[in-house]
Amino acid sequence: MKVIIADYDEEAIRLFEEQCKQFSYVELSGKFNDSAETLKYVSRHRVEAAFINIELNGMDGLQLGEKLRELNPKIVLVFFIEHTEYILEALRIKADGYMIRPYTMEDLTWTMGNAKLLSRRQKKPAYIRTFGRFDLFINGELVIFSNKKAKELLALCVDNKGGVVTMEEAVDKLWENRLYDEKVKNLYRRAVMDLNKIFSTYGIKDVFVKKRAACWINYANVDCDYYMWIEENILSGTGKSVRSGIDTPGGVYDGVFMG
Repeated sequence: MKVIIADYDEEAIRLFEEQCKQFSYVELSGKFNDSAETLKYVSRHRVEAAFINIELNGMDGLQLGEKLRELNPKIVLVFFIEHTEYILEALRIKADGYMIRPYTMEDLTWTMGNAKLLSRRQKKPAYIRTFGRFDLFINGELVIFSNKKAKELLALCVDNKGGVVTMEEAVDKLWENRLYDEKVKNLYRRAVMDLNKIFSTYGIKDVFVKKRAACWINYANVDCDYYMWIEENILSGTGKSVRSGIDTPGGVYDGVFMG
């Protein structure tokens, strides 16, 4: 489980870092004492749980928690609380847990175990990243494509948001300067076969679907930053997200991005 901590207290961060080493399933991937740096990191990296001090530099921890949920609605939020009057405020923004300082190792063990359960229930095996560069992760592992066109076909399916991609449409996009003949159809079939093999190798049967001369993805069975962005943000007429300020991507598929 990838975890970050945001706390103004450097000593508290060091203590938490040492305590995290006691949990084999925990990877402390980020340590911050500033809310802006925390937001920047979470916008660019996969984070499953955030431990946040209610009192923080830049903005208070509650505001940070709300911003993190905008970026990643599934992130597990746990707050460090030094004054009990903040408990109701933490519950108001649907925090997944809180620990009153000073806390014991027993408190942390229970809270960390609960965070692990929550992250597992929420996480889907396949995660597709489209912002920055296009990549597929399965169980947190970057998938390397031996067939470049299989990766482009996946990007095209993602861009269609669950809609059917026909063989003719795929050929037009992936092999735009080729005649629509048996040779290019075989290239399409090979890309489909390779993509299907990747998911099958990981035991995933409910993401990529292939039928005669067509394929698509079950977008409800995959985590994808692009889909999260669409679902969680209200767009203004300027192409900016009102809630998080992310630029509108204007479509995932673009042959140039494969480079």
